[in-house]
Amino acid sequence: MNAQECQAVTLSPMAAALRYAARGWPVLPLNGKIPLTAHGYKDGSVDPEQIRRWWREHAEAGVGVVVGEKSGLCVLDVDLKPGGFESLEQLTREHGPLPQTPTVATAGGGRHFYFEYDPSATRSTIAPGLELKARDGYVVAPTSRSLATGTAYAWTTPKDTPIAKLPPWLLVRRGIIARDSCGAATAGGPIPEGGRDATLTRVGGILRARGESEENIRAALLAENRARCMPPLSDQQVEKIARSVARYPAPALACARVQRPAWPAAPDPAAYHGLAGEYVHLIEEHTESDPMAVLVQFLVGFGNAVGRGPYFAVEADRHYTNEFVLLVGESSRGRKGTAWGNAQRPLRAVDPGWADLRQQGGLSSGEGLIWAVRDPIEARSAIREKGRVVDYEDVEEDPGVPDKRLLVVEPEFASTLRVMGRDGSTLSPVVRQAWDTGALRVLTKKSPAKATGAHVSIIGHVTRDELLRYLDRTEAANGFINRFLTVCVRRSRILPEGGRLLELDFDPVFERVRRAMEWARSRTQMGRDDAARALWFEVYERLSEGQPGLLGAVISRAEAHVVRLSLLYALLDGASQIGRVHLEAALALWRYAEASARYIFGNTLGDPVADELLVALQDHPEGLTRTEISGHFGRHLRTEKVAEALATLQDRGRIRGQREGTAGREAERWFAVQSANEANEANESPEPVPAASHSSHISHGAEDAQPEPATGISPISRLSQSVEETDVQPAADSWPSLEAPSASEEGTWVG
Repeated sequence: MNAQECQAVTLSPMAAALRYAARGWPVLPLNGKIPLTAHGYKDGSVDPEQIRRWWREHAEAGVGVVVGEKSGLCVLDVDLKPGGFESLEQLTREHGPLPQTPTVATAGGGRHFYFEYDPSATRSTIAPGLELKARDGYVVAPTSRSLATGTAYAWTTPKDTPIAKLPPWLLVRRGIIARDSCGAATAGGPIPEGGRDATLTRVGGILRARGESEENIRAALLAENRARCMPPLSDQQVEKIARSVARYPAPALACARVQRPAWPAAPDPAAYHGLAGEYVHLIEEHTESDPMAVLVQFLVGFGNAVGRGPYFAVEADRHYTNEFVLLVGESSRGRKGTAWGNAQRPLRAVDPGWADLRQQGGLSSGEGLIWAVRDPIEARSAIREKGRVVDYEDVEEDPGVPDKRLLVVEPEFASTLRVMGRDGSTLSPVVRQAWDTGALRVLTKKSPAKATGAHVSIIGHVTRDELLRYLDRTEAANGFINRFLTVCVRRSRILPEGGRLLELDFDPVFERVRRAMEWARSRTQMGRDDAARALWFEVYERLSEGQPGLLGAVISRAEAHVVRLSLLYALLDGASQIGRVHLEAALALWRYAEASARYIFGNTLGDPVADELLVALQDHPEGLTRTEISGHFGRHLRTEKVAEALATLQDRGRIRGQREGTAGREAERWFAVQSANEANEANESPEPVPAASHSSHISHGAEDAQPEPATGISPISRLSQSVEETDVQPAADSWPSLEAPSASEEGTWVG
């Protein structure tokens, strides 16, 4: 290694950690290989101040770099002693050499090869001495040293070496692909006859959609075939699948659940109306935070600090200024936490008591949330005279919490979603009560606490993958998620040395926020002026109409969110009524939230089996029989589950069925239904599309034509009939054309 290549060895541990964090890699301090933080890799941070605090306390600590989605890294760990280099040599002889990528010589004589994170990869042992560290963990990074020998970890490649993509043969080696990009199972156990062609074609399609070449796809499929197919297909058959998949342009291959609009376009400037927008514009050149993250968190924080005074009445319901928001990033590099620090600066300056005492984290139970805003607790106590009970009186056991404001800031919202999935969790219903009425209570004998007039707001930070992984179907259906604005955020710029926030004059902003808060706290019921009322009549139908699938469940509370946002904009302006400009600002912000939800949830139905089945039917325009559907799922899925999925898709008009006469009993065949928008896109496509192909892009438009009616087959009515297990081999060269979604799907409501 030359001096440039070894420069990391000469850095102090703190300097190395800060350098990694500047690249967006969360770090944590280590004692040898053991984390010095309470929660291990989960505590990994890119916050310079947190990093400095750690290494001031542990100056000689080693540096751990978190792998997975948060860092955008996965690492191939080659261990010296169990024969890792021999295993790697054998695999590279079979598949070709590893690409040039940043590489570390470990203290034990091994190697760490850094690759781009791939969501399909999991932590797995590939071969003796070879481990792929892809998520839920960390690696020891330079300048760390072995406690036993003092040997340092060191980079062996130049500092400007680009990070390479993970070779596809590593993804499929020993079933490391656990799920495809849509979340559907594509690997793991053996692939039986009847599903070999279909499964290898799907894996090939995933790799092609990532831009892999025919050569890489062929190598990956050959490895997958030898490892999992029982019995393996011939090499010629596998090569035919690879050629067939590679015939199509990479962007045109993606399954329905991967097909979602591009990252949401920048919001309409109207969203940055008034004081909130002016503050965002003041600091945006001096922070890496997404302006939308600062804006929406400032609005939520202001609404909570105001308290339960101003409201807008809709029939018998009152909408106060408390709001819930989820900031969703592709990784930790979205600077969600930094954005909250910037958003709360003027609020903390105006109301430090609220900032210090009425902000909490750790959203883990309904009872805990109630306790934070509880009413006084009274109990009946016996009055005794000479040992006998003569009467009873009410005694205050707990004074309760007089300040009913509570802002929950949850930087690890994925843990909240996991908690809600546990049996007996009361968190979801209490959170819904907090958004709806502020009257919180659980019907359990051991939890006497209740809260009335609670003014709860929630800010959650989560990655897209975490949200899709942990959001239960029930929580989508019962209205938990639609009480949150989902807002996509990402780092807006690169500032290696930070901005010049300390040089800005914040005093005028602080004074305006103080006046706005005093005004808001003096208000009660608010209404709309005539111009705002006229605009509301124009947009109400579009806001309140339902949409199908999981996306529809997520955005089904649109009109209520717009009401609360418009109220906040009006109060920040010191207005006595909600004006047209305030409603326009709220609509602009909501449009961005809806576009974010569409980006996050795409075309999913909320039922993993139904989603997977729809993709399979779209991949086979000739349709699939019950037997073929069973084969697609490896014959491991119960007949009842298949029937339920078919019924869901048929009810949504996404599939149709027809009966076929066979030599034996009558069979049924199912087909995906092409929507009107899909047909229009196919007709307008400049590329030739095979006549039998169906685009798998599911339209979100409100004017979709009615789908072709089914022929009357009821999936549930067939539950009692057995499924004949015959082997059906789909043609490997019949890969359908799948069109990528348009980046301009987001519709407009007004004007």
